[in-house]
Amino acid sequence: MDIDNLTPQQIQSKLKSNYFELVKNEKGNNEIWINDVSLIGQKNENRLTDILEGWAACNYSYMAYRTHSKKDSDGKRKNHGLNGIHDHLKHYKCKLKSKISLTNNKQQNVQITTPSTHPKFAFNKKALPEKYKLKLKDAELKFVVAGSHSFNSLENGGILTLIQTSIEIGANFGLVDVQDIFYGRKTIREEVLLKFTQYTNQIRSLLDEPIQQHCVAGTADVWTDDLMKRSYLDFTVFFVNDAYELKHTMLRCKHFDAPKSGINIWHEIEEIFQSFNLSFGNTPITTDQGSNMIKALSLTDEVRYFCLAHRTNTVLETAWENVKMVNTEFKMFCTSVSNLRTYCQQSGGIQFKLPKTLKSSSVTSPWSSYFLIHNSLHQSYESLLIILRERGEQHRILQIDSQLLHEISTFMENFSLIFDNSEFSNQLTLQNVIPSYYRMTEYCIIDNKRKNSIINLLKVQIAKELDEKYLTSTTQLHWIATYLDPTFKDLLFVIDESYLLEQKKSIKDGIYILADDCKEAFLSNNQSSPKTNLPLTIKRKEDPFAIMRAVRGTASSTTVSASSFTDEIERQLQMYERTLYELPADSNPLIFWRDQQNVSPILSKIAKSVFVIQASSAESERHFSMAGQVVTEKRSQLDPECLESLVVLKEAYLKKTWPK
Repeated sequence: MDIDNLTPQQIQSKLKSNYFELVKNEKGNNEIWINDVSLIGQKNENRLTDILEGWAACNYSYMAYRTHSKKDSDGKRKNHGLNGIHDHLKHYKCKLKSKISLTNNKQQNVQITTPSTHPKFAFNKKALPEKYKLKLKDAELKFVVAGSHSFNSLENGGILTLIQTSIEIGANFGLVDVQDIFYGRKTIREEVLLKFTQYTNQIRSLLDEPIQQHCVAGTADVWTDDLMKRSYLDFTVFFVNDAYELKHTMLRCKHFDAPKSGINIWHEIEEIFQSFNLSFGNTPITTDQGSNMIKALSLTDEVRYFCLAHRTNTVLETAWENVKMVNTEFKMFCTSVSNLRTYCQQSGGIQFKLPKTLKSSSVTSPWSSYFLIHNSLHQSYESLLIILRERGEQHRILQIDSQLLHEISTFMENFSLIFDNSEFSNQLTLQNVIPSYYRMTEYCIIDNKRKNSIINLLKVQIAKELDEKYLTSTTQLHWIATYLDPTFKDLLFVIDESYLLEQKKSIKDGIYILADDCKEAFLSNNQSSPKTNLPLTIKRKEDPFAIMRAVRGTASSTTVSASSFTDEIERQLQMYERTLYELPADSNPLIFWRDQQNVSPILSKIAKSVFVIQASSAESERHFSMAGQVVTEKRSQLDPECLESLVVLKEAYLKKTWPK
């Protein structure tokens, strides 16, 4: 997004829609920076705020004004000062005073008064009289007890917004009875359905351009709630916008009564496609191995990709079970760990005393849950031994070989990093699929000094399953995604020279096919201007592919003339092969291609359409976890339409995309 070409009205609109946000100027000494004016910021994909240079906005009307000029040829800006904002505030405050006066007159007419002995606004609960402190604490406790709410709910943004709104009503209209101003369940149920409709309309409009650019993909899964046994279809859409940013949103958590057969699931997906104008045959969908989902998408030959996080889990689980079948010691070890976990979960007063809770499941990493127990048990081993001795139950943990536990925990930690790099929803994942295979095979190199150890047995089985279940689930597009990541383009992890040449040829053949698919769109719009630079993504704590990447210095590339579309693709491929680049090991490849739009417009367009595809369906899994929190025993009678609206709007609230 070119901030220098934005208009004040555009910025005002984006502030009102929460696309931009007001940011306090910590360095501003002028009084208006304290009360009336703020800088303007935008959250990047790492949830950090980037400031829009040269702009400031009114805190009341969101009207934006330039504080500095556009960048000149030297990249510098001239200071315009705050005169424009001063003039605006004088005019705006006069209007504001007039409105306040009118409001006060109306209040006097209805004879509502506020006690003059109370301060207008208490900045802190410490300023309240003791009597009101006690009443406030008592009321908060009643909220927790009466509704069986968690203590965390007292700090939830939703309840705080509700209370703040009530306070503002009281401040403007005097003492009010909450029974008179709060709406009931029927009205709010109607409101949730209305907001859901508003949100879907908002998303439908947002998707128009990415759909035209073929930069949309999805994940899908089916879930049945434990209480009412109703089935729901989650469909989450991912898209890349003009600023080369990856975004996602849940479209539907759709209830259906019919049996979960392939044809019935397809009818539901078809309705979602039609509702949001998604392109049939041109919206890749990532799903797990559920036979009904595979059947549904095969009915019309929709583009479907394996969830590689699910395949990785299948590889590990299968290898795990195979070793248990041939090694009695490992089978007893697994049984003892499982029994200990069950005991700790069912016995009170243990988990909260441990350095790390004994975990067996994870919301953020659905498929690695099976192995979390070993890591948490390893970290809590000594503390748990002390607790069990006090209870006379130490035999439960002494049956577990602590050395083997340590080895398995360390070994499996490698795979947790692989899961992380395939399950992100706010970062690209498809380029990691092929390097993940090679990285996992490296983890499985046998230690010849301990040939018959349990760890070596696991390594042998995992390596076997990787070839049979993981590698066979990859496609040419996964290789293309890896190639289009500048740090992976040389495929340094492929040792076999003949296989490397074969894959590079296959990759380029695939790129020609993808280019041909977007040829018409490109030729009609090949002069689109590049976007402004966005900040590079920050590096994650650990990068399991660091040793596989190639990072070089920056150098300019020469432009080769092209006489045809095919020649132009070849020119861009050659340039990409020759280009020297500087890219931190864990940066977003889309940033590279955004900056290459002038140099390699066709490859940049292909990169957008490829990187939007997800390596896993983890986001759909996470949505079902969210739905499970909504469908509790107390709310088991919630109708499906209302449940869907609540789940979709909860995600909108968490992502700050609440419909206006």
